[in-house]
Amino acid sequence: MEKRVFTYVSLALLVWAICGTAIAGYYFTQYSTYRNEYHNLLGELTTLSVGMGNVSDVVNSISLRVDFLVNYSNGTLTWFNDTTLPVGTTVFTALQLLVPDVNYTNYGGSLGIFVNSINGLTYNSTNGWFYYAKPAEASTWTQPLYSCAQYILHKGDTIAFAYQSENPWPTSPFMK
Repeated sequence: MEKRVFTYVSLALLVWAICGTAIAGYYFTQYSTYRNEYHNLLGELTTLSVGMGNVSDVVNSISLRVDFLVNYSNGTLTWFNDTTLPVGTTVFTALQLLVPDVNYTNYGGSLGIFVNSINGLTYNSTNGWFYYAKPAEASTWTQPLYSCAQYILHKGDTIAFAYQSENPWPTSPFMK
């Protein structure tokens, strides 16, 4: 009986050692891979920054800065000023990055994204979330004629999401 228990315990320890070694080997391989990728990327960034000047010039060449407003129409305005985002970011992607609680419906294709709620303030029969854009060179707000998921941001844009009544149709993020 004692020999059988010893055999089972030895077998369990052997299986545990083999599994532990395999898992440790896997994570060491992952660590080595990502460490090498990090060092390669760091070397490329250094080479790029030497060729372009300094690192801030490199970052500015691959990013854009925008101002972003969320107007809850109860007097609460949340501004995200001079926000740095990657080139090619859409208004919807920026909204998801900046606001923690966004509920939406994706209708796909040309219909795109419909924002149902932001931070718990939900679309209802009279009020909803409208978005506006004021490009850097413009002095007035416009309502783009396409989904916020299709509007690609440009340097200096100011974007606003406002919770507003549909009647009368709003023309500015500051209308109630």
